[in-house]
Amino acid sequence: MWMLLLLIAVAPIVFLAVKLDQLSKMQNRLKVQLHFAQQQSVQLEHLAFWLAEEQSQQLLVKVHQAGRTHAKVPVWYLHTELLCKAIPVLCKELAKQGTLPRQAVAKFLKQQNQLSFNEMENFLRHHPVLTEFWQSNTMTSYLKLCQRAVEMLQEYKPAHSDRLAG
Repeated sequence: MWMLLLLIAVAPIVFLAVKLDQLSKMQNRLKVQLHFAQQQSVQLEHLAFWLAEEQSQQLLVKVHQAGRTHAKVPVWYLHTELLCKAIPVLCKELAKQGTLPRQAVAKFLKQQNQLSFNEMENFLRHHPVLTEFWQSNTMTSYLKLCQRAVEMLQEYKPAHSDRLAG
């Protein structure tokens, strides 16, 4: 009888000890998985920053090439250049603080002190092809906005040429 009572009293303790051991092993596996996921996240973040920098540099090369092909560049040349320069900054702001592109552009322009945020928005609203991308306010739409702004700069034809005929 005492043996039965002792078995009934010890059984839940043994059961709990086995469950606790299982939970401890599961916790250790999850810690390893979390560490691995954090490492991958950091690697992906670095890759995203590198790609943003590359995209920015490629677009800036096109901007500067387009600037050299015209005797007189359009007034919005600076706008396009600053949009492209902001790509890496936006990527970092989005990754670190979850900042949306418009907020990051406003912060970037304030730091650059070359163009106000209102001037940039007026430029973007003046060109309907860019407005939709700007209104979407996502990193993907911002990249498309930059690409389209560069294409517009490349396609720019002044009303009359200031170049001397030679």
